[in-house]
Amino acid sequence: MTNKKKEKKEKRNLFDKIIDFGFRTNESALVEMTDREYIKTFIEGKTDGQIEKAYNQSWAAKNFEIENYWKRANYFWAFQVASFAGYFSVLSSEKLEQSPQISFVTVCIGLVTAFAWSFTNRGSKTWQRHWEIHVDMLEEKITGPLYKTVTSNKTFSVSKINDIVSRFFIMIWFILGVKYFIENITFDPKHINQIDYVVILATIATGYFICAMCFGYGRGLFGKRKVKFYKRHFDVK
Repeated sequence: MTNKKKEKKEKRNLFDKIIDFGFRTNESALVEMTDREYIKTFIEGKTDGQIEKAYNQSWAAKNFEIENYWKRANYFWAFQVASFAGYFSVLSSEKLEQSPQISFVTVCIGLVTAFAWSFTNRGSKTWQRHWEIHVDMLEEKITGPLYKTVTSNKTFSVSKINDIVSRFFIMIWFILGVKYFIENITFDPKHINQIDYVVILATIATGYFICAMCFGYGRGLFGKRKVKFYKRHFDVK
């Protein structure tokens, strides 16, 4: 292969990686399992000890996911507080007139982290629900329908409320971004010298990374995986 062809191929691979990072086209490799297949796999022919072990592991994993859910929520709350503090600090700064783009960059950071918070909430809830379903399926052989028996037909979902708050932050940051565009940006060709390319590039980058979270690299598709194992060299003296 000539150097020119090799260089062209490397550029093409880089371009494909950039596109794939933002917009994945991989299909899920999951195969649907019926409740009958689930029972045959995890319950029928299993000893009480094996079922109880699977049940306890499901409980532990569910509690682990709940704990991590709120740890992640605290993490993103801190990001949002810091972003708002930075935004209002910039607004009150004397240097705002010289570099108004700083306020927009702060808005971009707040918007990206707010989207990340919302998507992380949904991902965490998916895994929490995943293990709750295992508990629902396995508890019949251990405790009976204990977890499935509730005492109220209506309540509030703390995780959904947290997700609503994250979406509220998305809306606020989006409004602040639109406000900046209305007040500072022009697309009139007659004023080409006034077009703020820093803000335009920041907007494109923000949209790209949000798309990557929603449709690309951040999307869990459970595709096919090729796994390789390697042996480490190990000598005993």
